[in-house]
Amino acid sequence: MTTLQRLTLTPLAFALAASLSTQAMADTQHNGPTFSGNVTGGVLDVRDRDLDLWAFRAEAGLGGVYTVNPSLRIRYDLVADFANAINSVDEQTWTPGAYRQDDGEIYIRTARVLLMTDYGTIGLQPRVPSGSWGQIYNNIDVFEYNRFHAQTGQNAIFGQGEQGFNVLSYGSPRFGGFQVIGAVLTTNAQNDQDFDVVSGRLVYSEGPLNFGIGHTEVRRPGIDNLHRTAFGIGYDFGIVQLGGVYERNDDRENSNSASDFDAWGVNVSANLSDAWSVSLGYAENNRNLDLDNDAWVGVVRHHFNDKVYGFLEAARYDRTDNNVAAGLSVSF
Repeated sequence: MTTLQRLTLTPLAFALAASLSTQAMADTQHNGPTFSGNVTGGVLDVRDRDLDLWAFRAEAGLGGVYTVNPSLRIRYDLVADFANAINSVDEQTWTPGAYRQDDGEIYIRTARVLLMTDYGTIGLQPRVPSGSWGQIYNNIDVFEYNRFHAQTGQNAIFGQGEQGFNVLSYGSPRFGGFQVIGAVLTTNAQNDQDFDVVSGRLVYSEGPLNFGIGHTEVRRPGIDNLHRTAFGIGYDFGIVQLGGVYERNDDRENSNSASDFDAWGVNVSANLSDAWSVSLGYAENNRNLDLDNDAWVGVVRHHFNDKVYGFLEAARYDRTDNNVAAGLSVSF
């Protein structure tokens, strides 16, 4: 077991043992289940491909929290993503879940149980959105279709994926806006290695400023010694929000591979009024083997209320296919 693995797993056992030792309440309290979801649909026009009706997002699920005692709460979430079952994905397009599921299959986006204690949170998460992506890259992930992460098919700019699976995690309590999170992932159950990915990050969020720095080690078939380091930062000025990310992928087995590259991105968003908002982003990487790419993306949104908005998005890529997306988003 590596030092990083020990640092990740030791707090898990301590936090769980300390919480279970607390005297249980006579009556367990349950807040939930609550049902929620989102449908974002419209049209997608990719260069050299026919115009297509597209589900950019189609998910629904439930969640809730049990209060076992004053020191232990248990949160559960189960969310299904229907976009992969709706869309017909090919080499020019992507949809959530398509990287793992066959065409036409429903993808389980979130299936997790969180043990929330006074000493931190333990996550047992067979399926879950990536915490690294959500806390380090979040300031540039503001678009509907052109999201830059590793699971966006031909248009992927970064090495970090947006979706994780088989994740065991620990998150410390917050101290002055700071939090430390560690996680191990089992991505291959047949390679005589319990943990294929080990990850840790330090994040800060307080007032208008947020930032995060993380490091991930990947050891799995095809990528035996990849180290990924990323730093992201964002600041909310009120009317204008700025964000940026830098990512370094170090393939220590083969520095000439497509897995060894740098990537970065910046974004500026503005609230023009209560009804209108805009975002403009740029991202690029320097992948080997003539796989480098860069992208400009812009989106305009009209907000009918806090649950419904319409959007028009356009993206220009250097090496891959440009696209235009338009539609409506409804949350419930």
